[in-house]
Amino acid sequence: MNLLIVDDEQQIIQGIMQGVQWDQLKFDRVFTAKGYDKAVQIFESTQVDILLSDIELDRKSGLDLIEWVNEHSPETACLILSCHENFNFARRAVKLKCLEYILKPVPYGQLTEILLRTKAQVQSQQNAVLLENYGKTYIKQMKETAAPEAGGNAVEEAAEYIHDHISENITVEFLAARSHVSIRHLNRLFQREFGQSVGDYMSKQRMILAGELLKDSGMSVTMISDRVGYGNYSYFTKQFKKFYGMTPREYKMKESGNRRGENDEKERKV
Repeated sequence: MNLLIVDDEQQIIQGIMQGVQWDQLKFDRVFTAKGYDKAVQIFESTQVDILLSDIELDRKSGLDLIEWVNEHSPETACLILSCHENFNFARRAVKLKCLEYILKPVPYGQLTEILLRTKAQVQSQQNAVLLENYGKTYIKQMKETAAPEAGGNAVEEAAEYIHDHISENITVEFLAARSHVSIRHLNRLFQREFGQSVGDYMSKQRMILAGELLKDSGMSVTMISDRVGYGNYSYFTKQFKKFYGMTPREYKMKESGNRRGENDEKERKV
């Protein structure tokens, strides 16, 4: 996750860089800019997840910058720094959906807490989007490979419900009743369509999603366990190892190593 700090006073930027407890925040990159134009250049060349901007800049104000960000990078969370306890400034900041209007001088410990809170909020939003995208991908793949003669809407509706509610405690009894078929018939349809029972199909989809989240989301193993419908962490770890042949933490370390190797290879080619 990336942070951009914008202030027209270099000593303010230096103070933030030296005073904030960055070891707690663990940002991937922290960019700095002394004005509106430089900030826009950074946005146009890289992803910025959080913007921390002074309200008074060289050519345009920090609020003007946030207005530009809302149009060109709406997923970025914006925070305003200001020396003025000005109602009009604060009201405009609220309209521009700033998460915080921070008055200078702000203690660096307090600023660290604000950034921690903002980072957690952004991570939560990104995870929600990621889960939604994975769900849509699974549903699309299922629809593309589904055979009409294999049970019609009962299979498709049950599978789609599983993907849409994968974090919930879904039972085969509930799916059968929802599809207006018997449990035995629904299992037979899933065997014909996917080569496995409804319960095994659910477990497989949860494991596939868990693997993708471990690779890409930055979520903890405990969070992923909850997201894919396993309230019991130990049971999730047992099922994951049964499916992948390694624990979730071992899988995550392996995938991190693979990505580093791919990045090194790309750099050598460049």
